[in-house]
Amino acid sequence: MNDESRIEAEAWLDKAHSDLEAIRILLSDPSPPFDSVCFHAQQAAEKALKGLLTAYGIPFPRTHDLALLASLLPTGAALNIRRETWVELSYFAIGPRYPDDLTEYTRELAEDLGSKSRSVYAAVRDRLTS
Repeated sequence: MNDESRIEAEAWLDKAHSDLEAIRILLSDPSPPFDSVCFHAQQAAEKALKGLLTAYGIPFPRTHDLALLASLLPTGAALNIRRETWVELSYFAIGPRYPDDLTEYTRELAEDLGSKSRSVYAAVRDRLTS
């Protein structure tokens, strides 16, 4: 990984960390907008994943499809994240932004997605430091 790739990857991870902070702040409220928490969870995972792809010099399309993005990683860089997690998180890039979304947004769902996005971030951070 060259210096330019590392710098750009770190910029992606900084953005992902901002989304994780937004989740933390929102969930500290007794009645936060859970749809916003879910959106930030997807965004944190997406930005972390795009940071890892950037670090490896792998171009990626403009997409919110995390399973597709994860499939672009070389075998040695693959994360130990289940495909179902990528698919689940991907939904929340779009769903929460529109009034016709029928998802029931609860604290349990928001906390679960927040936890999954933190796991993605930690796995990417770990991969970049090993």
